[in-house]
Amino acid sequence: MPGHRFFNPNLNSGKLSPEESHHAIDVLRLRAGDSAAVFDGKGTEARVRLTAAERECVAYQILSTAKTAQPACRIRFGQAMIKPAGMELLVQKLTELGVSEIWPIASERSVPKPGGEKRIHSRWETIALAACKQSGQNWLPSIHEAAPLETFLAAPDPAPPVARIIGSLQPEARPLPVILAEARAAGPLHAVDILIGPEGDFTPAETGRARSAGFRPASLGPLVLRSETASLFVAAALHYELNLSR
Repeated sequence: MPGHRFFNPNLNSGKLSPEESHHAIDVLRLRAGDSAAVFDGKGTEARVRLTAAERECVAYQILSTAKTAQPACRIRFGQAMIKPAGMELLVQKLTELGVSEIWPIASERSVPKPGGEKRIHSRWETIALAACKQSGQNWLPSIHEAAPLETFLAAPDPAPPVARIIGSLQPEARPLPVILAEARAAGPLHAVDILIGPEGDFTPAETGRARSAGFRPASLGPLVLRSETASLFVAAALHYELNLSR
């Protein structure tokens, strides 16, 4: 596929949004006759030829389409909110690693506390879209607004059977590979819910509520990892074990 990629949730419209058109014309300097790729965020990518190149309205003709299969295992990632730079890094990398849903959790030890949610949420969506363009990822994750832990725990699961795992520093936590192996022993694993706490971990009360909702505590090894390091480790491990290796 061509190197330049653009987003259009309605591929068959044949036109880029004003924002994408501006990027194509004013930043990338594309012109009518140039080739590009357009993806819809739901797994379909089209090879296109630009037929009109105006600053706020780039039109294209679809030459061919290709479908990227949906990940075999849906990964729903609950991340306790950390400092803005860390959250932005995680949104970018979780998108690249094929996480299906990103749930920012307003936990008791979250830093910072939620504020300006609409602006921050829009920023996260922009970062996820840029990550899709750069990495060739054709599935755009759903990014939820920051919400209390209880909202995540009560969210209905559209894709059972599901394994529910919470990263834990508690001595009774079992190694992540062991928990995954036990979950897969019963048959194909189609969905995983993950919870990763903030610096200092979830409070005992929060961990108790998660365990009551079916989350099993998982150890990530003997080292005490920063929250963003733990999240990237888990996301990469799940991508390899449940999607990439299938």
